[in-house]
Amino acid sequence: MKTRSILLGILTVVTGLVWGGQSLTVQAKMTNDQILQTAPKGVTIGNYFSTGNISGNAAKISSTDFGARQAVNLTTDANQAGVIWASDDARMNLNEDQTASMWMYFGDGRKTSSAGDGMAFVLQNDPNGVNAIAKNADGTPASGQSIGVWGTDSRTDMTQPLDTTAIAKLAIQNSWAVEFDTVANQDVSSKTTDANAVSRLKQGPVSAFDWAMDGQHIASGFPWESRTYASQKASETTTTTSGPWYNPTTTTTTTNYYYPSMNHLGKITPGTGTSMFTFLDAGWWRHVTLHWDSSTDTMTYSYNDQVPKAGEEATTATSSTDAASKTYTQSVKINPADDLGVGADGLVRWGFVGSTGSSTAAIENNIVVFDQVPGLVNGNATATLTDTSQSDKVIDDPSDTVNSGDRLSLNYNLKYTSGRESWKDIVAKLNLPTNIVFKNATIKYANGDTDTISDLDTSSSKGQSLSKSLENLNNKQDGSNAPNATADITLNGVAIAGDNDTTTVKETHSSFEGSNALMHTTVSAFNVKKVNGSMTMALTGQITYGPGSTAMANSDITLHPQMNGVNLPTKTLSDSDAAGKFSYTIPASSIISGLTDGNQFVMYATDKNGINSANDVGYTITLKDGTLDLMVNPTGTFNVDHPKNLTGSAMSFPADSNWDVRVKDTRGAGSTWTLTAKADPVSSPTAGLLDGDIVYEGANGDQQSLTTGAAVIATHTADSDSDEVNVTSGWDSTHGIQLETNAGAISGSYQTTVYWAFENVPATE
Repeated sequence: MKTRSILLGILTVVTGLVWGGQSLTVQAKMTNDQILQTAPKGVTIGNYFSTGNISGNAAKISSTDFGARQAVNLTTDANQAGVIWASDDARMNLNEDQTASMWMYFGDGRKTSSAGDGMAFVLQNDPNGVNAIAKNADGTPASGQSIGVWGTDSRTDMTQPLDTTAIAKLAIQNSWAVEFDTVANQDVSSKTTDANAVSRLKQGPVSAFDWAMDGQHIASGFPWESRTYASQKASETTTTTSGPWYNPTTTTTTTNYYYPSMNHLGKITPGTGTSMFTFLDAGWWRHVTLHWDSSTDTMTYSYNDQVPKAGEEATTATSSTDAASKTYTQSVKINPADDLGVGADGLVRWGFVGSTGSSTAAIENNIVVFDQVPGLVNGNATATLTDTSQSDKVIDDPSDTVNSGDRLSLNYNLKYTSGRESWKDIVAKLNLPTNIVFKNATIKYANGDTDTISDLDTSSSKGQSLSKSLENLNNKQDGSNAPNATADITLNGVAIAGDNDTTTVKETHSSFEGSNALMHTTVSAFNVKKVNGSMTMALTGQITYGPGSTAMANSDITLHPQMNGVNLPTKTLSDSDAAGKFSYTIPASSIISGLTDGNQFVMYATDKNGINSANDVGYTITLKDGTLDLMVNPTGTFNVDHPKNLTGSAMSFPADSNWDVRVKDTRGAGSTWTLTAKADPVSSPTAGLLDGDIVYEGANGDQQSLTTGAAVIATHTADSDSDEVNVTSGWDSTHGIQLETNAGAISGSYQTTVYWAFENVPATE
């Protein structure tokens, strides 16, 4: 019995594709104009580019939503080659450091079977100048695996030995290129068997430059040098039989087939998995920076060194663990004279080439938007976050941790190094990290000018976005403007913990957008650890009511403090203190070091009847470098050095010789401190509370109890940058800490704990 089946139809609705663990949104392919609408902001491209007189050159300057002449469009359709070169006046000078920074779009291979073929940044001194492009044997511009820069194989008979010199002669001459290759050209690969390779080679020239590569990649090399190309071989062995059947002759023949591969330098690949095929062309604008170090003749290229920008609003963002979201960097050596034919003037032409393959399903839109145009403005922007509470520790890794209350300094440094123009019309667009309360933002220029950022919210720890216009930067006289090569934006603040013991602060990205150069920088992610306990500073004072006013109880009076214009926690007075007597502990996290005019502390009082104090109490608090250290012997005794028995009357026992209290002050001459001490009640496990007290007796005979409040032990002003005072020096039977007993004191072994503290601001009434 035969079973006959009829396939009537299958309707599949695809809303998404999960490939290799990454969710991708599948949509209709965008047009070139739609892609340009998603482009990041770039600098306006001046009249320093030329498309030359190259037959079929597809390159053009295009507009984006940010205005005209914002993008270089190399290809928009199948079977295209596009090339654009800098004019003579815009050539790079390799005798100086140079930077090229740009956003690049390679198409969206998720919407097609495969993109192809990519584009390349090229340095060249080809005799053809702005008409330079790689050629086929017939002189037409080369596309496909050549990408318009590498040489081509002109043979038609693949059994002819390969001539790598002949291939190199069809490339752009006196050149170096870094390619962004969106398809691995592997008609024949290192994994192909000879039999399969021969079958393909019998059909003619193959596309196998990426013979040993896996997937999309970035790599560099010297297109015009024969060493860039290698000859690969596949062999076919055939056996034939001839002659009479009774005496046959067997002949074995081996035929070799030759094809070229390319030697890739400075390779960047994502590894295996989905990203092999979407490393470049995943519908994203990818950022690329090339930096030439003239002192070492080294070109460094970095891929994905800024956060990728979506090529379409609905695209699913790449995961932070995806290979295509990491930054990749490689460096290669280039000898300007030998490798590029550069003369003593150091000048070399630069530009972009790109090409597409024959498949209309794999059309690749190769587009470039510049942040920095080589030679126009060269410079850099950096961000450095420093924890000054941890010996100026630089916070530059997501694993770094600061403590709540730590003083942090965030510096953005802009540096102009060289160029044909000053860096003009710069606007700093700062995105500040969360969990830091920034108290001030100052700007200092190389020419001595200073400025501030006025829209800083000095009470917010939620992260802020600030915008500030800056002065033009240059390193030589520019009209009436003196050299002004750097700008430093410095923000000082305090780390603020979140609700958890440790809070992770996300990285932030800022930009500096000029009319002729855009630069970016990043503050690393880091952690803020909640710290129990803090160093504090206390102020004391007295509130009094004037004639005709009804004095309130202490618990009806509230203090309202501010530091540098920021409200601090209020405090209600305690009824256990004397009427109107107050003290306020200033949070150490509110005090900033390095302020020119010091920290401005202001406080006023209100009562429950709504009466405000007629005056504000104000202080200027300045933190100096250095430390104030207290060194105390952990154990001190009375009545051990020279023991005396109780007599039934009042007695006094001076501190024994083991009391040792020293203060070391390295904050500098003129710094002051006040040392206080208070103690728990003196008691014995068997005899109970002592009928007596522990007191401090000054030189004038005045006594202060340590058990009823903090007694002032010593006040001192440093007379050197490294000042040390022995507080207990000179204590005797009538001066220093004493144990006083009354007539009812009972013999026994008694204990107490003494608490030492600094007050390094003067007390006031």
